[in-house]
Amino acid sequence: MRYLPAAAFAVTLALSAAPAAAMPDPPKPAFDQVKGTAADGARYYENSVVIEAPASKLWAAFTDINVYRLWAVPVSAIDFRLGGAIEASYDPKGHLGDPQNIRNEFIAYIPDRLLVFRNVQAPDGLPGKDDYGKTVKTLEFESLGPNRTRVTVSGMGFAPGEGFDKLYAFFSQGDGQMLLSLKNAMEK
Repeated sequence: MRYLPAAAFAVTLALSAAPAAAMPDPPKPAFDQVKGTAADGARYYENSVVIEAPASKLWAAFTDINVYRLWAVPVSAIDFRLGGAIEASYDPKGHLGDPQNIRNEFIAYIPDRLLVFRNVQAPDGLPGKDDYGKTVKTLEFESLGPNRTRVTVSGMGFAPGEGFDKLYAFFSQGDGQMLLSLKNAMEK
């Protein structure tokens, strides 16, 4: 049988007896996330963050091209209406109309509260590109006061399969990072 030296035993005992409150809390995630599976077996995620800005300003960040370009990508266009789309190129040398741009079509909205869209064009390098148009995204803007809003981006419709698995992994984290970029830009 092996024994701990007295000093090591005392440290081990002290650490194990320390109250939980004395231990540092794990770092809080930069954005809140919920993941789950719907009744039809498709996966979904919800990422949210509180931003110190009014809902109307955050709504404009997705519906007004001048505001969108301030925080998202400079090569972009917004045709805000049902059936309209956000088109963007992540290539700084890109141009509108390029088949490698991403295009998301607006399929529903409630002003300053909800945007719903579906992908209609994606670049070749997107993991699971062929399945992206089978999913739906929502952006919700929940006013928490005159200058404070919870923004939630949700992705749903990620069925079983390799393409959907890749998309789910990519967007469940990527959309959270997008919210952090939005927060950083809008709180400046």
